[in-house]
Amino acid sequence: MENSLYVGLSRQLVLDHAMTLVANNVANANTPGYRAQNPMFEEYIAKSNGYTGQDPLSMVYDMGQYDTTTPGSMQVTGGTYDVALLGPGFIAINTPSGATQYTRAGDFTVNANNELVTADGYTVSGPGGNAIGIPTDAKEISITDSGELTADGNVIGRISVVEFDNIQDLTPEGDGLYSSKSAGRPATETTVRQGYLEGSNVNSVQEMTRMIDILRTYQSTMNMMKNEHERQVNAIQKLSQTTA
Repeated sequence: MENSLYVGLSRQLVLDHAMTLVANNVANANTPGYRAQNPMFEEYIAKSNGYTGQDPLSMVYDMGQYDTTTPGSMQVTGGTYDVALLGPGFIAINTPSGATQYTRAGDFTVNANNELVTADGYTVSGPGGNAIGIPTDAKEISITDSGELTADGNVIGRISVVEFDNIQDLTPEGDGLYSSKSAGRPATETTVRQGYLEGSNVNSVQEMTRMIDILRTYQSTMNMMKNEHERQVNAIQKLSQTTA
């Protein structure tokens, strides 16, 4: 008798995950380099119970998520340390834990140690994973299409840009960062543009529509479960009256 409730509950759980992703997309609609996240579901067949003769149950299984890989629009900023990527690559970032992570957000700046860092203060990775130092007396900083930095004409480092065979293998870690089990390979199809930022690829109107659709589906499932519960209660009451 509880089968329909189990199916409904499985549906509500995945809808809750979907709503979390949509809300996160909406919140990051203006975040540089952000890529919209989407839920992935599949059917899960619960085995039949040989003792009671119950049929197998078809439920919803939350199997993960994937990113929309369409690039965001290019925005001209003119910022010396702002960079955008043209192509499938990612910029390597050194995190406080010591792990290398990757981002498309190129709104960089310089910290108190004169190192090139992300908006969250993580150092941008150069050759060998080293931080990229910016001379304090530099008058002109240029960044080439390959990510090479020069200060007044002298090479001072190179932004590490890497590419992956399957972008969906990257795991979102928050704050526009991704982790990967593989180190990737040096970029061959990606160029760096100084003075630009890649915008978020979130379609706000589409995400709001998805949010309304998820909410309505959740409410419909909740009503179904409520009606089923009331049906079971009524059935039990009638049975108890019959046997009284």
